[in-house]
Amino acid sequence: MTIEGELTVRLDWDGRRVRRATLRSTRPFAAPRVLVSRTPGEALRTVPLLFSICAHAQAAAAAGAIEAATGRAGDAATVAAREATVRLETIQEYLWRILIDWPRATGREADVLPVAAARRVIAPVLARLAPIAQRTDGSADDVGVAVPRELAAELARLVTRHVFGVEPVAWLALRDEDALGAWIARTPTAAATLLEELRTRQPALGRSDIGLMRPPLRDELRAAILPAMRSLEGFERTPAWQGVPVETGALARRQSHPLVAAVLARYGNAVATRMVARLAELALVVSCLADSVADHDGERWVDAFPLGDHEGLGVVQTARGLLLHRAQVAEGRVTGYQIVAPTEWNFHPDGALVRGLEGVEATDEAELARDARLAVQALDPCVACRVEVAHA
Repeated sequence: MTIEGELTVRLDWDGRRVRRATLRSTRPFAAPRVLVSRTPGEALRTVPLLFSICAHAQAAAAAGAIEAATGRAGDAATVAAREATVRLETIQEYLWRILIDWPRATGREADVLPVAAARRVIAPVLARLAPIAQRTDGSADDVGVAVPRELAAELARLVTRHVFGVEPVAWLALRDEDALGAWIARTPTAAATLLEELRTRQPALGRSDIGLMRPPLRDELRAAILPAMRSLEGFERTPAWQGVPVETGALARRQSHPLVAAVLARYGNAVATRMVARLAELALVVSCLADSVADHDGERWVDAFPLGDHEGLGVVQTARGLLLHRAQVAEGRVTGYQIVAPTEWNFHPDGALVRGLEGVEATDEAELARDARLAVQALDPCVACRVEVAHA
């Protein structure tokens, strides 16, 4: 059973430009109906079954939220296992987007084999770590939760050959557009080819005035998000940061990286910029994988904290952006549950995708649909998304 639904983007096009973009969602937001009245253990076992994409991130957010609501906290091994599962899942998701979805969105052939190879070597590690990551009783022993160096080395080899053409740490050393252009010129990978096409044909595709949400601190979440989560009906459908739509994901997280910052300064939050940020984050995560997962790069992708008696918030930075789970637990039962997913931030009815597609110039319907699919892929919904072009 899943609760995912789909998105439909409609573009009202007059033959020259998009006059209006609208988004329709059939996402059911069934978490409260499915999880309320269950025991915490039953809820934790159910959550990963509801999501075919980012199930480990959803599980980590649920475990953290329920722990915090019941006055517990994960021990070091449990937290490290959650960090590892989320990062490994992110690598899988990024490889799928870069090697399969990006080429298909432009009518090119997908490069399936390296994605399958990555999933094959990651799967047994995820299977070993997932039971540790999903514990909420604070009883995990001091077991080995580090990602095997052999796995880290194999993933580095895969991305070097099929994505970057150089080692990830070397790609991270690119600092400006000149360096990016030089890398593109000497690299025959699908990622380099698509970036060159975007830079030369439509560099500002998808750009809007929607702000970027940096990974928020706990106090920022309490002040800017929690009151709305508690009081606004339907907040999880149209989340906003202090009332304003924002963009989450790799670009929001990596906007200070020198190369990402340079591209952002020139093109704004366009498709090309988002793809550069995705590449930067993939290179960073793979490069850091063999070291202490929780601490090497100074970041935590998984957090949780109590919001008061019987209420907790789980916070996870996923491949697509910020994921929040808010749980209420009393007398051994879940009494309230709320999930705010990255897709709802970026595919807000007045958010980054819609605003970025309004005004796009195109004289060919097929080309417009192709560009819209690229814009969708750059923001990466966790559900299927259809593009419809209507003549205005």
